[in-house]
Amino acid sequence: MEEELDKTPKEIAEILEVDLSTYYKSKRGDIPLSSHFLVKVEHILGYSRDWLEFGNGNPKVEDSKPLSEIESHLSILNKLKAYDLIPFLEILPHNPVAEDKRVLLDLLNLFAQKFR
Repeated sequence: MEEELDKTPKEIAEILEVDLSTYYKSKRGDIPLSSHFLVKVEHILGYSRDWLEFGNGNPKVEDSKPLSEIESHLSILNKLKAYDLIPFLEILPHNPVAEDKRVLLDLLNLFAQKFR
């Protein structure tokens, strides 16, 4: 996986949000692969859980998002965390009224202009 993804073990551990020693122990088979770990590898890195656990089938999941797209989303999420915006975004409705959406976008655009 590391060579195929062009990532170091440390980078993969960070992407999967596991300790580096846990990543190495899982990789060597020193500890059993947890369901949580397998789900993360499948959904974040795009490797089949069945292939990881048993060596069966195609190693790559066909419909997984490219790692670069996921890393891009993580970068955006980290910005939202840095500005403490997540609690505010969590209370917003999933389907905003057009006027509310426009007001929020105008406000964010006004603020973002100072960085352009």
